Amino acid sequence: MSDADRKTQIRRRQKLISLSIVAVSIVALLFFEIGKPQLAEEELLNQLITMTVTRYLGAAAFIAVLAYSGYRVMNPLKQPFGKSLLFCLPAFLVVVNNMPILSLAWGNAYVERPVGYVLLFAAQCLAVGLFEEMAFRGVVFLSLLESRRGTKLGAFVSIAITSAVFGAVHLVNLFTGSSLPAVLLQVGYSTLIGAMCSVVLMKTANIWLCVVLHAVYNFCGNVVPTLGGGDWWDTPTVIFTAVLAVATTAFMTVAFFKMKPRELDRIYEKK
Repeated sequence: MSDADRKTQIRRRQKLISLSIVAVSIVALLFFEIGKPQLAEEELLNQLITMTVTRYLGAAAFIAVLAYSGYRVMNPLKQPFGKSLLFCLPAFLVVVNNMPILSLAWGNAYVERPVGYVLLFAAQCLAVGLFEEMAFRGVVFLSLLESRRGTKLGAFVSIAITSAVFGAVHLVNLFTGSSLPAVLLQVGYSTLIGAMCSVVLMKTANIWLCVVLHAVYNFCGNVVPTLGGGDWWDTPTVIFTAVLAVATTAFMTVAFFKMKPRELDRIYEKK
């Protein structure tokens, strides 16, 4: 058997495995969406478990698609890993700052659920971050960027389209009882976080950093309202958040315009 035939067989096997994972994930998701199994008696616990399971299933499908695509972003320790972490430092400050640290320290905000709930909520946030980053940054964004990466305008359009769609998807929360102002705010910051993660992916070629950023952002911003309560939007937090957001936006913008189109070629090299 020639090398070409061997490579063709390997490619077909990879395609079959990917399609099998996607099919199993879709069937499992349909089971949860249609059957709506009750996995726990308490409603909050049932929601946490269901969200965690379904998002991991969805993530498995998109990971399979991304792996088959050949995009070189799946190595979690992709070199230079240290420089990638250093580049992501402003982004990590943004996502950690989503936690109402001062309000928690002053007792104005609190988490009242047991540690087990917090750990399960963390698993849910990781599942959501994994699912949405693999879908939007991994599949949608990289597909759009592939034929547009030769120019800054093309790369910018790819970021804008993906981030706008990612933000707009959150409009579905209007059907879950959320108020219009809250949903519009969520659409806005989701769009910005999506753009930030797109630049991170372009700069580091490491989608796992995007997953961690997304998961930490969701955990820090939602653990208090989901598992506790109180008033977490104090004046110092608002001011610091605004300053940090402007600084990080400027940093990511400069990084984007300093990036050379040829840097992106390493993402699309075939194995």
